[in-house]
Amino acid sequence: MTLFKKIVVHTISRQSLGKLFDLAAGSRLSKHLIKPYIKLYKINQEEVRQDSQFNSLTEFFVRDICPSLRPINQEEGAVVSPVDGRIADLGFANQGKVILAKNNSYSLRELLAGLPAEEFQDGFYLNIYLSPKNYHRIHMPHEGRTIKHRFIPGQVFPVNELGVSTIKDLFAKNRRTCSIFETPEGIRFCLIKVGALGVGKIVSSFQEGQDINRGAEIGRFEFGSTVILIFQGKTFKPMENLAPGMEVTMGQKIGEIKAGD
Repeated sequence: MTLFKKIVVHTISRQSLGKLFDLAAGSRLSKHLIKPYIKLYKINQEEVRQDSQFNSLTEFFVRDICPSLRPINQEEGAVVSPVDGRIADLGFANQGKVILAKNNSYSLRELLAGLPAEEFQDGFYLNIYLSPKNYHRIHMPHEGRTIKHRFIPGQVFPVNELGVSTIKDLFAKNRRTCSIFETPEGIRFCLIKVGALGVGKIVSSFQEGQDINRGAEIGRFEFGSTVILIFQGKTFKPMENLAPGMEVTMGQKIGEIKAGD
């Protein structure tokens, strides 16, 4: 069964199939799949804006949402969830490693692929999985300036349970972007956007050196995705109720920035 799973995962992640999938989902004919897609994934249609104007399945997938349905927590120092999704794992990067799935650990150097990793040693990390039903735009978890931003080419393995339980070191192999931000207090955090399925397209809407407000939209995914947050040292205090399996919504407070010890 394990061999069969590997064959399935490697087959659906082939670049040629990914391009074909992207082309099909972006075609005007694919708009006829929107209603079955809503039914299949039980999407809350009350949150969908202008649902009658989508010209393709891709357009629906990257749909906007009414801002009043995702209020941004305005407490001083608050860090908010950058996306809607389910917490897959969380904890501290002990000895420079994070555990992102099925006790599979990754070094910060592997994940950041050349960006400075030392300052995130022992930092708190949070892995959020976005299912096909979720809102797939990404927002700023805390106000800050973009220090580094890098696109890392790679595979497009699915990031669902099948993928992470089958492919070793999946998150370090998949196509992703790594961005390092610095808050006005001088505290840094990293946001990693991991693509999956299809061509794993990741759109970023900011540049290095740009100041960005908490809650501002900074990008989006097109089909399949995971967001990983990693905070510098001991500068993040998570909410006590955060736990694996918990559903979070964009703008919801997940913790707060605090001075390092």
